[in-house]
Amino acid sequence: MSTVNSKHLFERACKVLPEGVSSPVRGPRYFKPYPIYMRKGQGSKLFDVDENEYVDFNMALGPLIHGHAPPTVIEAVKNAMDQGTMLGINQEIEVEVAEKIEQMVPNADLIRFTNSGTEATMHAIRLARGYSGKKKILKFEGHFHGNHDYVLVNIQPPASVLGSRRSPVKIPQGPGIPDETLSNTLVIPWNDTEILEETVKRHKDDLALVITEPVMGNCGLIAPKPEYLKTMREITTENNVLLLFDEVITGFRLAPGGAQEYFKIDADLVTMAKALGAGFPIGAFAGKREIMNALVAEKGNPVHHSGTYNANALCLHAARASLKALTARNGEAYNQLHTIGNRMITGIRKIFKENKVEGIVQGIGPMFQVYFTKLKSINDSRESVTSVDQATYSRFGRELLQRGVFISPIASENWFISTAHSNADVDFGLKAVNASVKALEKTGALPTK
Repeated sequence: MSTVNSKHLFERACKVLPEGVSSPVRGPRYFKPYPIYMRKGQGSKLFDVDENEYVDFNMALGPLIHGHAPPTVIEAVKNAMDQGTMLGINQEIEVEVAEKIEQMVPNADLIRFTNSGTEATMHAIRLARGYSGKKKILKFEGHFHGNHDYVLVNIQPPASVLGSRRSPVKIPQGPGIPDETLSNTLVIPWNDTEILEETVKRHKDDLALVITEPVMGNCGLIAPKPEYLKTMREITTENNVLLLFDEVITGFRLAPGGAQEYFKIDADLVTMAKALGAGFPIGAFAGKREIMNALVAEKGNPVHHSGTYNANALCLHAARASLKALTARNGEAYNQLHTIGNRMITGIRKIFKENKVEGIVQGIGPMFQVYFTKLKSINDSRESVTSVDQATYSRFGRELLQRGVFISPIASENWFISTAHSNADVDFGLKAVNASVKALEKTGALPTK
């Protein structure tokens, strides 16, 4: 497979872009020896600048719930463009999309639109603080909640510098984040009920919010232990602390109402982004009416939230078309997403078993990850960092790329299924997985039992 045109483009890019890219997860740190440049996407496929074709199980890291260039979404946006790309004032479309979200998502009594998941979590944290009058927030090791300083801590640092489980050392995600910024951010391991309860009780008088991914998506896929989210809801309620489900990844993916519906847990606040826009840049935060009303000027001194591009018309038209497709025919799309995803998960597990690979697959239907590990399950960030062979996963990703399957070669990312994926895509993908495993075995690069 030739990628010479990608090589030339990367050489040009390095002259005008730091590291040659606009986001490090696309760069040479992970895509070796240089990143691939894509020309277009269509359905479940990607086509690069050298005319190579790939079945895409990356889906732009999650947003493309209907695959690339879904006709209904594209048509909706094209029609909307004739009415203006943005009007800078209220429009009927934002009411319609908000009404649809309110119908689909538990406890989304009121909704505010943003332009990204980062903005959604940033404003939701401010809202929680403003509503409660408390300063501190609690996040979990390994959870990613966007690119703002309050939550850019303990994303996935080496375990050797983390300290004890009960008292982790705060490790900012690189320079530029002052210690003072993190003084009101508490950090603990995930999936540990005892430490969670101890921490919330100790800080309840000054703790505004617990923010969590209901399914951990930043260290591959780590599901909550049985009853963990239910217990988290009970602990926060008992101690008068708000609970925010960051559903930037799981929102509209696991079920029409996201993880709240899937796990039958009611959060106080929820953030959404990726699948909401089906590839267009939009986010939202929502919650119970009493909390969201802290944004209302007539209530006194409101919590501030504003933005020129909030509720952008084109993105809202994309969102409306996407949500309509997801809920059509009694939610048939979710049956397809879970069926295709589970078939892929089962198939990879079978290949690993037949080849005696030291590896596991963790997933929930349309999102999953492969781990090269001796462990039977990965339950938190520390296990991911210490027990997963990330170098082997990167080699595995490069082998798949050579066989026409595109995934992120980063072990902390996920595979994503869209409504555009077919059984034929699964067959192709599993054939590539099998061939990649055998290629790695020949070189001695693949740990086996």
